[in-house]
Amino acid sequence: MIVIFDVDGVLLDVSKSYHYSIKDTVEHFSGKNIDLELLRDIKFSFSINNDWDASVAGILFAKSGKDIEQFKNIFKDFSQKIEDMYEFAKKYEIDLPLYKELVDFFEEQYRIHREKEEMIFPYEILEEIKNRSKLTGVITGRPFEDLDFSFKKFGLYEYFDHIITESDIPSPDLRKPSSYPLEMFFEKYEYEEPVYYIGDTLSDKKMVENFNQKRDKNVTFVLNETPHNKDIQSELRLQKPEQFLELIKEVKK
Repeated sequence: MIVIFDVDGVLLDVSKSYHYSIKDTVEHFSGKNIDLELLRDIKFSFSINNDWDASVAGILFAKSGKDIEQFKNIFKDFSQKIEDMYEFAKKYEIDLPLYKELVDFFEEQYRIHREKEEMIFPYEILEEIKNRSKLTGVITGRPFEDLDFSFKKFGLYEYFDHIITESDIPSPDLRKPSSYPLEMFFEKYEYEEPVYYIGDTLSDKKMVENFNQKRDKNVTFVLNETPHNKDIQSELRLQKPEQFLELIKEVKK
C-alpha cells in the first residue's frame, strides 16, 4: 500500500497562516480592507490551489469595483492559470504587482503567521499509517522552505519516504491539477496498488483523475473534508483522520 498526502488542509490547518497571508497580500497591493471570508470564497470557489495565485485573484477582486457575485461571474474564465489572471487585469485595466514581488511579500507575511499552524492528523495515526504502508509520501503546493519549517517544527519528516513540493515543479502549468506531480513521484518509486492520495481541493482530485487517465492507473482519491470543500464529489471522505485507518484496516502492506 502507498499513501500520499497533501499538506495544507490535510496534514496541517493553515487557516490562520496561509489564509491570513493571502489577506495581508491582497490588502497591501490593493490598498483596501477585504474580508477574509470573501478571499476564501474566491480561493475555494475557483479551486485555486496555489495561494500566491489566490492572492492575485483577491487583488483583482479588490480592485475590480464589483461585488463578489459579479466578480466571480466575469472572472471564471480567467481563474485557472496565472497568465490568464494577468490577462484579466489587462482587460479590465487593473494594475497588478510583478508576480515575483507579490510572492516575496506573501512569503514575508507567511513567516509572520506560520507559528499559528496546527496539526490535523495526529502522530499516532501517522505512525500507524506508516507502519501499515509500503511507502508514504507528500505532494504539496508549498515551496520547500515553507514545508521544511513546518515539518521540522512538528517533527513530521520521519513519517514520509518521499516529498514533492512547489520547488520541485519546473513551471506553473505543471502544478496540480496537472498529473505531473504524481508522475514525478512514480518516476522515483515503483507504482504498486493500492495507492491512496489524501487531498482537500478540487485540484487534488483532478490531479489524481488526470494521472489515472494518462497513465492508465488506479490511484484512489480520498477527500479530507473541511468547511470549504463539502461540495466536492468523492466516494471516500474523511470527517476525521481516524476514518482513514478504518478504510485501510483490511489492506495488506
